[in-house]
Amino acid sequence: MRKNLYEAFTLVEMLIVMGILIILMAVGITAGRFAINRANDVAHQNAVDRIYEGLMAYYTDNREFPDDGVTNTPEYLITTEALLGKYMDQGAFSGGTAATYYYAASDDQQEVLVCVAKGSIDDDKELGYYCNGNSFGSTNITTPAITSKDVAAGNTFLTGGTGLTQSDWDGKAWN
Repeated sequence: MRKNLYEAFTLVEMLIVMGILIILMAVGITAGRFAINRANDVAHQNAVDRIYEGLMAYYTDNREFPDDGVTNTPEYLITTEALLGKYMDQGAFSGGTAATYYYAASDDQQEVLVCVAKGSIDDDKELGYYCNGNSFGSTNITTPAITSKDVAAGNTFLTGGTGLTQSDWDGKAWN
């Protein structure tokens, strides 16, 4: 009796291996995209938190937040040495990928709010906004009042808010 000893893979075995590899690649790509998006969100949130920390340092020295109602966009605040420029390391600031940052101070200069669109510039992906400040629940800056750091997409605080200014970050520098 003759024994068949195969030294190569059969077609069925090759198809099974290729199917398993395709499934693993699909899972890996999905997980990679999720990780990249999450990393971008964290970078945006860290940038907002750093801006807020700079604002608090400014407040400690001046007993008010910077606001003249016209030029105090996030870009102007950060890049102007007399404002937040001396409280924030310009070379180390990274706003993540492209995004829009928002800033507002109350009329009495005692409340402040800094936000970022999580999706990208003007939140075109509709992922909502991340905010930090000391005006949560107050209507002195925005209407309706923002009550949490994470704001759902479609919230009207950007269009109905008073005193909000904005700057676009392209991922490397201010636009």
